[in-house]
Amino acid sequence: MLSSLEGFKSVVLDQLGEGVIVADADGRIVSVNRAAEEIHGRSLIGGAPGSYSDDYQLLTMDDAPHPPEELPLARAVLRGEDVVDAPWKIRRPDGTIVIAVGTARPVRNAEGIQIGSVLTLRDETSRVNAEQALLQALEMKELLLFEVNHRVRNSLQIVASLVALPMKRIDDEIARETLSLTRQRIEVITAAHRSLYELGTHDHVDCAQLLPELCSTVVQTYSVDDHIRLTCHTSGEIVLPVSKAVSVCLAVTELVTNACKYAFATRDCGAINVTLQSKGDAVRIEVEDDGVGMPAPDPSPKKSGIGTILVDSLAQSVGAVVKVETGANGTKYVITFNRPPAERDFSSALIAKRRSAAS
Repeated sequence: MLSSLEGFKSVVLDQLGEGVIVADADGRIVSVNRAAEEIHGRSLIGGAPGSYSDDYQLLTMDDAPHPPEELPLARAVLRGEDVVDAPWKIRRPDGTIVIAVGTARPVRNAEGIQIGSVLTLRDETSRVNAEQALLQALEMKELLLFEVNHRVRNSLQIVASLVALPMKRIDDEIARETLSLTRQRIEVITAAHRSLYELGTHDHVDCAQLLPELCSTVVQTYSVDDHIRLTCHTSGEIVLPVSKAVSVCLAVTELVTNACKYAFATRDCGAINVTLQSKGDAVRIEVEDDGVGMPAPDPSPKKSGIGTILVDSLAQSVGAVVKVETGANGTKYVITFNRPPAERDFSSALIAKRRSAAS
């Protein structure tokens, strides 16, 4: 009767797709099902914890001989541990490598005395190899995208240089100013692509970090003997997809440029304040000067300047609301928009990753 029962158990275990290895209290292997032997490519009966690695050619995930005492079954036998989903490698007699993932647990009787251990394992070679291939493909994709961004940045720098070449030979002041502004706008886009590397991503820009630098460069260009004072305040993180970031940077630098050119035309000095704030989904950007104020806007769309066009483009691309307050004490632009929650969460994760790497 007992022999019949043991035979029945053996048949049942052989039907399982998962490998099952049973060891006695000393760790000697006393029962192995068909799946376990197929995974190893050899018979497994016998053996003791100290010789598991040598007997069955077991390796670490780094292809080194596996320390016998750290194998899942040995840990269950020797230390009574529960080991769940531990990976290791098996070198079969034919030289092929199998990646196994297994769970080992001690077996105790009614009195709590350990009388054996059991290891269940499965062949995860195909899954792990597929994951590694996918990771390699993603790494290659990242490298290619970084290379594309690098080439775009270099191309933009060349375009900016080409725009600057004829400036010294042009006598017309309006034409020269137009080329200068065009070059400045190209350099803003170039800077946005350069900053992609700072976050370690190919499609997001940290505007809270980039914009103060861009605004400072603009003010230095127009400030004679430092007669324009720039103050930038940032609060929170403003990480945006590169397309939105370019729109925001172009609009803000355009507003700062207009303030430098026109706000202090009849003054010896002036101040520009740029405030960048984000809280939750909401982003608020303020560009304020203490200049002479703006004239009444021309209602004709044909009279709209490039600055107005860029700010309007910003409003459309990010769904921003733009408000203007102007008077004898200066002009203040307030730009507000909301980021989608997924975009906000992704940007927060990027910032956290960068801070962790810095520390």
